[in-house]
Amino acid sequence: MRRQPLRTALVLVVGALAGGAVAQDSDVFILREKTPAPAFSLPDLSGQMVDSKRLAGKIAVLSFGATWCSSCTSELKSLENLQAKFPKDLVVYFVALDGRGEKDVKPYLEKHGHKIRTLFDPRMVVAREHGVRWLPVTLVLDRNGAIVGRAIGPREWDGKEALEFIQPLVDR
Repeated sequence: MRRQPLRTALVLVVGALAGGAVAQDSDVFILREKTPAPAFSLPDLSGQMVDSKRLAGKIAVLSFGATWCSSCTSELKSLENLQAKFPKDLVVYFVALDGRGEKDVKPYLEKHGHKIRTLFDPRMVVAREHGVRWLPVTLVLDRNGAIVGRAIGPREWDGKEALEFIQPLVDR
């Protein structure tokens, strides 16, 4: 039983390395899809539970990653900038998969000055339900809660490609 988390962590590390290299070489910024997103409930930095129902009516960006993953943390500032660009219509969350949860994540965010909304999924239950198999993976959900885009590997979320993807969702 104790080997499963280690095996899962190794798969994520290997996947993060492979996925990051492939995604960075890809011309496709985000893979479009139309998939119902599974419901979830996760704790945030303050210990409050955030339910996916709270996202209804907003565009949601869920960035699954970990503080030990440099590809994941390289996106945090651009995700914060994306949130600032659309403060009323968009909610951006860093979904931290760090095994020790808040004990690892909160000091990292404070040290680097990140103010991004953060949820904790240390057992990767929600990540698995959303098809996350490597890191980072970022999902974009429309106002109805459907996954409309999936980015595998790091992206510049405040760049031209992201804005061209998000703006039409906001305008609907």
